[in-house]
Amino acid sequence: MGTDRYAYSSRLKEVDPIPKLWFSLTVLLVCLFSESISVGLVTALVMGVLTVRLGGQRPETVLHFLKIPLAFLVIGCATIVLRPISEETEALCAFHLLGQFRWGITVGYLQMGLMVFCKAVGAISAMYFLSLNTPVTDLTMALERLHVPRLLVELMELIYRFIFVLMDTAGRIRVAQESRLGYQGFRQSLDCVGTMLSLVFLRAWRQGDRVYAALEARGYTGSLVTLPMEYQDGKKLYFWGIGVVALQLLVFFAESGGLK
Repeated sequence: MGTDRYAYSSRLKEVDPIPKLWFSLTVLLVCLFSESISVGLVTALVMGVLTVRLGGQRPETVLHFLKIPLAFLVIGCATIVLRPISEETEALCAFHLLGQFRWGITVGYLQMGLMVFCKAVGAISAMYFLSLNTPVTDLTMALERLHVPRLLVELMELIYRFIFVLMDTAGRIRVAQESRLGYQGFRQSLDCVGTMLSLVFLRAWRQGDRVYAALEARGYTGSLVTLPMEYQDGKKLYFWGIGVVALQLLVFFAESGGLK
């Protein structure tokens, strides 16, 4: 179920999730506020290595989960790098579109696009360290311990679980449609997608009623009670966090000094 399957096989599965949460968030915030290409690259590399070395995840697993956000990042950063420019602006490369508009890539645009891309990759790697080493149930329990409103935590958990139920339902409907020669052409594909979305909505509505009825039958009174778990001490992760943040700051100041 998403990254949960890998989180349950992680070496850090039984470690207290709160140190993992603070570690990932601190590294994430430093990466986002650094405004540095080098810091983003270092963050992505270090967090990927820690996910493999400390969590025991395979490098192929980390790279597999990076593929999806990387596709969106490439498209998003392309719109930053390639923009309309005036005739007087110096560009690394430029071309005219429709005979009127001049589009091109300047040094400033290229640097901005690379910075956004590297910062995003670093932030994603920090979050993957958390998600690939912490089951969602443990994460929600950690949020409760941090006094996050219980209603919000319960909604997060229910929505997360329901996403995969809907994905499975949509997959089954698509297989049934394809077995009946659906998706043969663009127009028929649109009709099939519309039918599938309507069926998924109806079944999600019915499933929600069934889940609520099942909860009430089991004594649901407005909150989901979960037994607390015993975790291993995770204080070592605080030292790892200090080390990674120190490395990020060192790279940032080294780059700033080099630019000057």
